[in-house]
Amino acid sequence: MLEVFANNIYHVVARKEFGSLMETFIGIDRSVDNFRRWVLSDWKSPTTRALLAEYYVRIATGTDSEGADDFNYVDIVLEDGSTIEVKATALLQPARNNKLERSSAKFAIGKKSWAWNDRSWDWLPSPDAPKRWADCYVLCLENMDDPTRYDPLDLAQWEFFVIPTFTIDEVFGDQKSVTVGRLKQEGFCSVGFVDLAEEISDKLEM
Repeated sequence: MLEVFANNIYHVVARKEFGSLMETFIGIDRSVDNFRRWVLSDWKSPTTRALLAEYYVRIATGTDSEGADDFNYVDIVLEDGSTIEVKATALLQPARNNKLERSSAKFAIGKKSWAWNDRSWDWLPSPDAPKRWADCYVLCLENMDDPTRYDPLDLAQWEFFVIPTFTIDEVFGDQKSVTVGRLKQEGFCSVGFVDLAEEISDKLEM
């Protein structure tokens, strides 16, 4: 575990020190934009989908001008100090032969026993038990169920469940994940992107 922590700190330091590199490589005839295109070449990838979902939430909260931060204890910190954890899933998941297949869509909501604060540059005090560190969760669902029409760049195909963390704790306890079906069973409602900013603001005031 200590080795993992040490590796995380090393990468955070590296990002801090080299985060403002020029937009061209030295030694190869490629731009950083070529690299970005390569990294984001597969829109079916769960990793890419998660990044895209966070970007949508950042647009809604006005934090999209900030660089991506892989190591902070939460995904988004607002100006007033409120914190947001973003999770993403989809009705269609990658399968063999580069196809998409319907599957049980679920979100990771597990607790963590430690947290690195990238702003104070220090570990947060360890709790007595694992916890969910953010003030609220935004659970982002790519809801297209037709593989021929799947397009995560179309915001009409996304819906967002915004849930205060204390509510997740009360309803789901120590669960590590929750399905979309269970969310709806418990009465949670989603909103579209147009209403996302207001929904986040309302839930953070609860």
